[in-house]
Amino acid sequence: MAKRFVDTKMWDKSWYRRLKSKDKLIWVYLLTRCDHAGIWDADWEAMEFFIGEKTTYKDTAPAILEKMVRIKGKNQYFIPSFVSFQYGELRENSKPHLSVIKRLSEKNLLNSLSRVQITLKDKDKAKGKEKTKELREAEFSRNCFEIAKKVGGISENVVDSFIDYWSESNINGSKMKFEMQKTFDIKRRILKWANNIKEWGLEKKKKVSFESSFQKTPTGLYKAYCSKCGKREMPNDKWQLKEGSNCCRVDYTPEFTNG
Repeated sequence: MAKRFVDTKMWDKSWYRRLKSKDKLIWVYLLTRCDHAGIWDADWEAMEFFIGEKTTYKDTAPAILEKMVRIKGKNQYFIPSFVSFQYGELRENSKPHLSVIKRLSEKNLLNSLSRVQITLKDKDKAKGKEKTKELREAEFSRNCFEIAKKVGGISENVVDSFIDYWSESNINGSKMKFEMQKTFDIKRRILKWANNIKEWGLEKKKKVSFESSFQKTPTGLYKAYCSKCGKREMPNDKWQLKEGSNCCRVDYTPEFTNG
């Protein structure tokens, strides 16, 4: 079960005290149901079930909406204050922070934070030391998504498959596949990768084999289960299906399993 810090001084803040009881519950729900990077899949139906109140975006208090950033093109919201409270200063040489930085980079949300800091002290410590594989992979992933965004027309599925292929390690784990190339121009490589997938129809086949295995509710939500703990969730769209469960951050399965 995921654990996270809770601000015990929340009740002393005037903006929170002024909220109606329902909105207080909404804010607590958002902080406890978003993922480790502060991203919440906008499942209003599930929120209604858990807090026992009718909830919609329009009915939510403005004081809460001001703290939520809608992710363009997704039915998701980002809560910047969650990251700053849970992690303080994000550092690229901190293993627990790497997955957060990677997640925010993939969603182009780093600019929503005041800044991702690497202190001078941290830089001095990093001098003369080889970067870890996790850090190199995070940098590679961030560069790929940034370049794909600038180019345009390349889906997240395509970028993910490109990263998965080129970040594969050699036998002893010292280098990844892209690091073993004499030259590696990410822009040229990812364009070629996207063209090949389009030409061979691989992206369409992947969609059919994955999405069609999940049943839908009458309201159009997917019926999905966490492949680790078996918890049932209802993703809104294929992107949420692809990102995996909120509870254990693993792939979904269309059938209930004990994990």
